[in-house]
Amino acid sequence: MRITYYSNSQKFLYDFQHIIRAFYPGAELSFGNSGDIHFEAHFDGFNVSIRAERENKEIAAKNFMLTDDDHESKRIFGRNLYDILKALTGKELPWGILTGIRPTKIAYPLVESNLPDKEASDYLQKEYYISKKKSYFLLEVAKNETNVLKRVDSFAACLYIGIPICPSKCLYCSFSCHELTKKIESLIDLYAQALLTELEKTYKLIEENKNKIVAIYFGGGSPAVIGVQNIKRIFESLFANLDVKDIRETTFEAGRPDTINRELLELLAFYKKDFNIRLCINPQTSNDQTLKIIGRNHTFDDIKKAFELAKEYGFENINSDMILGLPNEKEEDFKKTIYDVLSLNPASITVHTLSIKRASLLRFKWQDYWFMDEHTVNSLLDWARTILKEKGYIPYYMYRQKNMIGNFENVGYSKRGFEGLYNVMIMQEKHNIYACGAKAVSKFIFENDRIERVFNPADIQIYISRILND
Repeated sequence: MRITYYSNSQKFLYDFQHIIRAFYPGAELSFGNSGDIHFEAHFDGFNVSIRAERENKEIAAKNFMLTDDDHESKRIFGRNLYDILKALTGKELPWGILTGIRPTKIAYPLVESNLPDKEASDYLQKEYYISKKKSYFLLEVAKNETNVLKRVDSFAACLYIGIPICPSKCLYCSFSCHELTKKIESLIDLYAQALLTELEKTYKLIEENKNKIVAIYFGGGSPAVIGVQNIKRIFESLFANLDVKDIRETTFEAGRPDTINRELLELLAFYKKDFNIRLCINPQTSNDQTLKIIGRNHTFDDIKKAFELAKEYGFENINSDMILGLPNEKEEDFKKTIYDVLSLNPASITVHTLSIKRASLLRFKWQDYWFMDEHTVNSLLDWARTILKEKGYIPYYMYRQKNMIGNFENVGYSKRGFEGLYNVMIMQEKHNIYACGAKAVSKFIFENDRIERVFNPADIQIYISRILND
């Protein structure tokens, strides 16, 4: 199906596009006209009309008025568009008109004002069309996020160290991640030097802003691919320039078991106490056939061995990611993954819902596979929440992505005391995030919640050239 949309204003254009896409996943959506279904919004001051056409005949329409409050007007626009789409499709979205990736942000003021859960839930249902079930879940996560954030003060900040290189690219990945080709391998030492150079500049900026780094995140990609000696150089730099007594957590994305070995774990174990190291070992699924489909060069048995090795070196704070809705997986496959991961006893588990992103290989091959329907995905999200709660895991952070199956959510669960501080600080956007490396994005928070972002080049060669030749 081809769907087109047109507006005579840039106002709410993002919401216009993404709410339509949420109701028609998989459809070809473009700005213009002459689609199988065409949506049009016309703005005349505070007066707005939205109509839907099929074969040049109007099939639905709404006329309404905005206010002088942009946030309220955005919700009014979203609700009216939603009403049209619900009437056309017979569908309701669990997250209503929300299009942003941080749903907990709208719940923070409700939590901070100590509004009773029922009143807060009623507000979320009325203003955003969020389902009752999701609204209560959202409030639960927001409370847990807020409790985590109480551990740090306003001068706290995060440091992200990005290494966007992987041994291979996963089928679902759209991140600007470089595969470890011979060409990229030849640039690794230069890349490490560029990282160290950028870190030196960043330390000065941290000091100027009177920030203190409380959480560090080695992300990617697979950071281990740059080699133990380069990782050691980075830790030496961090140790020499940051006050380690401030650091509550350092997450290292060990990720794939094919990048984990004794040499790496021995190095991380050396710094574990000073940096409070948290490992991520991410199976995504325990189904070996699915691992082959998504481009992983390992088996679930390799994941188990990586866990055993990490625990041998004293690592207990380990996170495991899994993805619900992977190609050709059925309900029993996901349930098996949950039980298999629980048998490893990680400190935290992140349950992702598959997102078929525009830049991923899966976007061009999705018709080659079978996928779970939205109802099954929703039921399994509820089931996972129940099972994890029974095993002592609490939902402590949440985010959403574009083009997710069923328009659902990703949720981080943890045992109490093992909540990922960096994850919460990223979600709440109340603290500066200093980011180094190719594709890294720094975020600086100013008065009135104004946020400024600074983007690094995604291409490794351009990044190296810019940093080392500056």
